[in-house]
Amino acid sequence: GARAVLEYQLFYRSRYAEEAFASCQDVRLPSTGGYAIATMCGRYGAQLCTAQRWLDFQGDKNNGLAPLQIDFHLLPNGSEPG
Repeated sequence: GARAVLEYQLFYRSRYAEEAFASCQDVRLPSTGGYAIATMCGRYGAQLCTAQRWLDFQGDKNNGLAPLQIDFHLLPNGSEPG
């Protein structure tokens, strides 16, 4: 039978996730002047968004954008996935 990936887990170092989040945090949408992150963090909006909340929303198959469920796991810096 046919097989398909419906969900996967992704492991990031905390530092990488924080730096990626920080690089997007102050980006504004030209059309509204609002922060882009506000639309990328679900119910938390720009004010309460964190790197983990941002990634969780990006990987949520119910957000209307993600093609499948992606579970992001942030690892302590210097550790290995176990």
